[in-house]
Amino acid sequence: MIILDVNKLSKNFGYGALFSDLSFSLNEGESISVVGPNGCGKSTLLKMIAGIEKIDSGTISIKKGATVAYLDQTSSDRVDDRPVADVIKDAFVSINQMAERIKKYEDKMASDIPEEEYQSVLEKYCKLVEEFSSAGGYDIDVQVKTVCNGLGIDTQMLEQIYTTLSGGEKTLVQLAKALLMKPMLFLLDEPTNHLDIARIEWLEGYLKSFRGASVIVSHDRYFLDKMSNKILDLTEMEGKVYCTNYTGYLAEKERDFEKQMAAYEDQQIVIKRLQEQIKYFAERGMATNSSTLCDRAHALQTQLDRILARKIQRPTEVKKIRMEFSEENKSSKRVFEAKNLTVFAPDQRKILDNIDLTIMSGERVALIGNNGSGKSTFVKTLLGKQPLEFSGEANVGPSVRIGYLPQIINFENDKLSVLECFKEEASVNEQKARSILARFHFYKEDVNKLVKNLSGGERIRLRLASLLQQNVNCLVFDEPTNHIDIPTKEAVESALDEFGGTLVFVSHDRYFINKFAEKCIEFSGGHIKTYLGNYDYYKRRKEMEK
Repeated sequence: MIILDVNKLSKNFGYGALFSDLSFSLNEGESISVVGPNGCGKSTLLKMIAGIEKIDSGTISIKKGATVAYLDQTSSDRVDDRPVADVIKDAFVSINQMAERIKKYEDKMASDIPEEEYQSVLEKYCKLVEEFSSAGGYDIDVQVKTVCNGLGIDTQMLEQIYTTLSGGEKTLVQLAKALLMKPMLFLLDEPTNHLDIARIEWLEGYLKSFRGASVIVSHDRYFLDKMSNKILDLTEMEGKVYCTNYTGYLAEKERDFEKQMAAYEDQQIVIKRLQEQIKYFAERGMATNSSTLCDRAHALQTQLDRILARKIQRPTEVKKIRMEFSEENKSSKRVFEAKNLTVFAPDQRKILDNIDLTIMSGERVALIGNNGSGKSTFVKTLLGKQPLEFSGEANVGPSVRIGYLPQIINFENDKLSVLECFKEEASVNEQKARSILARFHFYKEDVNKLVKNLSGGERIRLRLASLLQQNVNCLVFDEPTNHIDIPTKEAVESALDEFGGTLVFVSHDRYFINKFAEKCIEFSGGHIKTYLGNYDYYKRRKEMEK
């Protein structure tokens, strides 16, 4: 059963088409993930399907009567002075309306009305109560509790005023509301933003049990692999659908590229040979006044024209960010060492309790655990950037040269332009600064943007550009793949592949953890536990421990 059908869709914002003649369809139970570079129209496509953005041409058809839930990236901008619990219960619009009608019938029956009217109201009341029950009206609290428990929305947050929440918390609330709507079509724009691994995996399980269709935009490659059975690639304007998950899409796209490149090169050989033959026969025909040779040249030109009319375009490779860490080889054998480390919150609650941990030179260590488990606190304590009171020892080896990428990136003077800021931090001249910044996709006027106006992804790119100019033998990253698109993630990963020093990172990105972690350290309840492997190994061991 088709839930969504998109046919020859086009969108143009006046400065060029985002996409044109875009077509795909979704059946019940199917999930399509939309991928492509920033600015290709992924979020715009979701807004068009949701009816928020107008269509220039083409059609979008949604199954008659199908409910649609849309989670967008701007949910944190919404203002609502009600408690969070009331905002979440907006998911049950029709049920809430039925509840109001039931209350009116109850009030009417409790009043002094004639017997005949009472029987009529009672009949309508019973019918509505049955409808209310079938729609799950009596299970609302159970449904809310299930979703809120899964997403880690506790009683305290439910009682808070929605407007007072952080951006991440607001996104979490809007996600809960979207899930509780139980629509036939989900439109999810970056649903895993601000979620830790436990919440992401709960969300995956919840969505897997969902019978409708979903359109997903995400930079979480592990999530895309788990959730997608179709990929819509918007790299080219007309888009292309791959009937596979994200890993399968990468392999198929590479084969498509190689096939098109081979066909292009073969055709170029034919074109060049024909051009040479045409030139030869035309010149010889003119020189000898031979109509036979001239006819031959004309026939070959006709053949060439037919080929050029079906000319194969050279496949274009996406311009990748190029980065390479400047490495200081000498390092202390013991890079970080914590002994009986206890860190206290302002109320004297123990965030970390009696931690013992040694990280050796060359190790690649992932710090994992739920939000609030103390991972970033541990990192900041080791680096001397933690204002909280602590006891025990937190030592850094004397020859360790650290490159640190914090979770929240601030610059000393955010009123500077990108170019001015980078020149100051990297101590390079303007020409070299422009050259390096271009490698991080800061082109032309981009370098004149004020730092305070940069997006999260742009801030990470600028900080990485500065970081890579330093001589380091240890990298400490706190959520390095947050706010950056897949091509930038791949560029970071490529640079880390070549880095021979120590790598310590906090991450909820399971793809990234799998790629780099040789050791996973789980933070839970103020304590740690070490697993000697990547994320998939950690998951297998956790299953065995149950």
